[in-house]
Amino acid sequence: MAEFNPMDRPDRRRRNRFRYRNAKYAYCMLLPAFLLLTVFVIVPLLMAVVRSFQEYRTGKFVWFYNYEYVLGLKALFKSGAASDFLISFGNALLFTAVITVSMVVLTFLFALVLKNMNNRLGSVAKTLIYVPFFISGIIASIIFSLLTNFGGGLINSILISLGADPVAFETQGILPYIAVIVPTIWLGFGYNTLVMYAGILNIPKEYYEAASIDGANGWRKMIHITIPNMKNYFVLIVINLVTANMQMMEVPYMMTGGGPLKKTLTPVLYLFNCFRDANRPENSTIAGAIVVMLFIAAVNAFVFKAVRSEKSQDL
Repeated sequence: MAEFNPMDRPDRRRRNRFRYRNAKYAYCMLLPAFLLLTVFVIVPLLMAVVRSFQEYRTGKFVWFYNYEYVLGLKALFKSGAASDFLISFGNALLFTAVITVSMVVLTFLFALVLKNMNNRLGSVAKTLIYVPFFISGIIASIIFSLLTNFGGGLINSILISLGADPVAFETQGILPYIAVIVPTIWLGFGYNTLVMYAGILNIPKEYYEAASIDGANGWRKMIHITIPNMKNYFVLIVINLVTANMQMMEVPYMMTGGGPLKKTLTPVLYLFNCFRDANRPENSTIAGAIVVMLFIAAVNAFVFKAVRSEKSQDL
């Protein structure tokens, strides 16, 4: 007697025919997006990778010369002197660490404040903090330059009127770092606060009610309920901040020009200056851009691996 196979049942065969019959329509719907992704992302990326191994004018393959040039490996191994690109990478890592930690903490705390505001005042606050998100880095830098300019900035004008010496935000001590970090946080504060606020609102109220019955205070609720359920939002914000700050250019370019002594030089600003310099290999700019891309991809992969996203489940 032949063995019974569940796949031979008429209803199963009908479902499979229905499923595979509609698969071609799904592929047709995905085709435009795939073509756009191929034309504007995959093909340019492959071309950039190939060009990074070539000489710009002749197209001759020079293999890793452009990478060696932009990273300054010979000078690094010979004398221990880091190239400008590696220095800019260190600066970007410092900026990214400070801005990311500050942004996550400040926006989370402000989102908690927003949650406890009344509706009218909360709506006004959310609108006001979101306005800087619409401003470009260039405009934000001009605004803050009006505050910090050595010759006629508002802060220095107040100091001079009080009989104090003016402060050089572009060159003095750690002030160049502050001149870059503060506008950057100001630009992204509203967006990230609203992301945090949305995450807090999505936490089931039953969690807090159960904790209140058990006698938990506000601090314990935040530690054991709010923060664990905000993990996915923390991951989203960290990924966005790392990606954006490793590619920052407008604010350091406008506020400090990468100075003093390359303290605020970032990789993208370095590559911008390198591209404009006719004495440098043109394709070294592409090589540097690929290095930045690979680093950002590695950091993002590490964050996704270290912090696993999970859905909140009702008790």
